[in-house]
Amino acid sequence: MVLAGLNSSGENHDYQTSDSTESPVLEDDQVVDPLEILETDAGRLDESNQVPAQQSEDERLLTLFTRIQALEREYSILHGRVEELEHLYQEERHMNRRRFLDMDRRLREQFGNQLAPEDALTNEDVNSEIGMYRRGMAFVDADEYVQAADLFQQIVDTFPNGERVPDAMYWLAEIYRNVDPKDLEKSRQFFVQMVTLYSDHARIPEALAKLGMVYHELGNVTRALEYLDRVVAEYPDHDAARLAETYAQELR
Repeated sequence: MVLAGLNSSGENHDYQTSDSTESPVLEDDQVVDPLEILETDAGRLDESNQVPAQQSEDERLLTLFTRIQALEREYSILHGRVEELEHLYQEERHMNRRRFLDMDRRLREQFGNQLAPEDALTNEDVNSEIGMYRRGMAFVDADEYVQAADLFQQIVDTFPNGERVPDAMYWLAEIYRNVDPKDLEKSRQFFVQMVTLYSDHARIPEALAKLGMVYHELGNVTRALEYLDRVVAEYPDHDAARLAETYAQELR
């Protein structure tokens, strides 16, 4: 085929080419190999010497490169935003954990007279319900959770109608949830018993929120959200409600 072109002085020159393949028609949003475009007959003239087709192809190539550059900039911005959100997410989870620990500490200080070490108990009190509870909490303070769990379990078994049974259930659920080797199913069972049998206990908002978290760790997001939303709905002014709301937002 014959190609007509213009040199810098405006003279016409004819060029011979053995390639008879026609140039592909490109759509505006079609991604193509630039070398493929340059290797086609994009620069040939039609028989009447109208505007070269190459000019249109070059414009499309320029548009393609411009779009690629814009996408690269957008990707860079989005990538930075993702890293920022991940950092904020980790900070929020850390703060939530600290808030729960602070709530535990405040409640324990509120009932400080119940948390006396074993040597402050009389021989008569050591094996009483309150004596076992105080000894259990002393073991918790000393990070001796196996001994603490044994005492709390004794309270549940020995004093089924005792005053400290819901507290013992709460701490058993916490120990099984946090201490290796974890037993999330046992934690779930003790939390469920506590919130079902002692619905007016002071620790119920915390127990409901933590039960929601246990369900999440067990892989049941639907049940987790039910308990977290319940805390927000029933105890909107409690610290546990704010934490439950934040946790629920992370799951949605």
